[in-house]
Amino acid sequence: MNADLTFNTIAFKKSFDEKDGSERQSTTRAINTPDKLIIKSQGYVDSVTKVSGTRYTGRVDRHDIDANLQPIITSAYFVIAVPITATQAQVDNVIATFKAVVADANFVTNVLNNEK
Repeated sequence: MNADLTFNTIAFKKSFDEKDGSERQSTTRAINTPDKLIIKSQGYVDSVTKVSGTRYTGRVDRHDIDANLQPIITSAYFVIAVPITATQAQVDNVIATFKAVVADANFVTNVLNNEK
């Protein structure tokens, strides 16, 4: 597992490691307003296919202070379920599609601002 990771110019330094996950954070903006990257993993068995695998859950938190000087946390989550029989190409394909969806400006406009 890589200790420190950089995404979107934010350098996440590892805070701790456990068997089933890790936490990294950046305090570049301030100690009271960190950016956090939390990753967890868990085994599962698909209820339909009965194939086991590993489910990875990730969360990015951005801590801020609002106009009323109240702390707020904005978060984004992702879940990746990888069956033990999946090939690397199959995993790469679904990740590439997911990244394209999230990176598309229309996703924010058409989905996040309109779905209820």
